[in-house]
Amino acid sequence: MLKNEPSFGRSTSRLESSRDLPLRGNRLILSLDLQSLKRSVKNNFKSLLIQGFFLISLLFASSATGAEDASEKSSFRYCGGWRGYHTDSKRIGTGTVVLISPSWALTATHVARAKAQTPNKRRVELRFGPDKTVRVEKAFLAPKGDLALLKLQRPIKNVKPVSLLNQAVTKKDGVVPFTLVGHSGGLHFHRDRRAKGTGLHAKHITKKADNPGKSGDSGGGWVIESHDKKEHVLFGIIHGGGRATQPAAVRKWIGDTMKASGEKATWVDRPKPPKRKK
Repeated sequence: MLKNEPSFGRSTSRLESSRDLPLRGNRLILSLDLQSLKRSVKNNFKSLLIQGFFLISLLFASSATGAEDASEKSSFRYCGGWRGYHTDSKRIGTGTVVLISPSWALTATHVARAKAQTPNKRRVELRFGPDKTVRVEKAFLAPKGDLALLKLQRPIKNVKPVSLLNQAVTKKDGVVPFTLVGHSGGLHFHRDRRAKGTGLHAKHITKKADNPGKSGDSGGGWVIESHDKKEHVLFGIIHGGGRATQPAAVRKWIGDTMKASGEKATWVDRPKPPKRKK
């Protein structure tokens, strides 16, 4: 019996070892699962960290771009919106105007015709930026071309008027790079446009699909920007259909019409245009 006891003891040890095998196996599996989980969490954390940095970079980039757009838009504040209210029909018309002196603005004839012909039946309000609003006192239609002068009821302060090109662009001047400025749905501008002049008119030669003009932009401007984009010179008032009337073609009429007010437009030479992107 005593000889059998060690044998019984060894048998019991083997039995206990056999019972421990599943437990050890489970522990091994659990250990492997934990390691896999740690690796997964670590990899996911790295991925989330990279994505987080990427999103933050985009946020800062978009904020910087928004600030640049707002800053650039402020340099085009001479471009305002036209809102005309007809007292009889109750109809409202919209368009765009360009400030050329504190109390005078240019627009298209077809925008201002009703105000010029029936001034008492047309109430017109101009808006330059979010806080500069003024009514039109009188409208004058140019003797040729789609162009009109507007006399404002009071001067616009803290908005720099745009200068005008002193000579009309002709065919011999070749292609003129310009920026289109309009106010349909709010102030907007589009660079890298190209035009050719014929004296009285100028034509947008960029592909029609690339023409950013909208309904309501009539009366807006085609401007030539200097190399540093600090100087803007107006050479065309938007007519529509990719065409514009050149104020320089009626320069004398503009000067004579404004003379009695004591104000005058600023006429300048063509600035050096910005370098085109390669």
